[in-house]
Amino acid sequence: MDFKSEFLTALREGKSDETLLNIVRAHEAQFPNLRAIYEILQGIWLDFGFDERSDGGALQDTLEYVMEKVWYECPASTS
Repeated sequence: MDFKSEFLTALREGKSDETLLNIVRAHEAQFPNLRAIYEILQGIWLDFGFDERSDGGALQDTLEYVMEKVWYECPASTS
């Protein structure tokens, strides 16, 4: 399964933040850098319409948490 499909399935199933981050880590080598992964996550965020409303509930909170971890806490050498 490709990264986006696997991530979306897990997100919709309500998997934990750590599980979602593990999916990111498992697919990291398939991308040139972490920015590419972040852009996919941002695309998911936009597809859900979270740019137009702020009350996406737990789904939005979880997705934004993973996006922040990818953006801020990944080693600079891989981003």
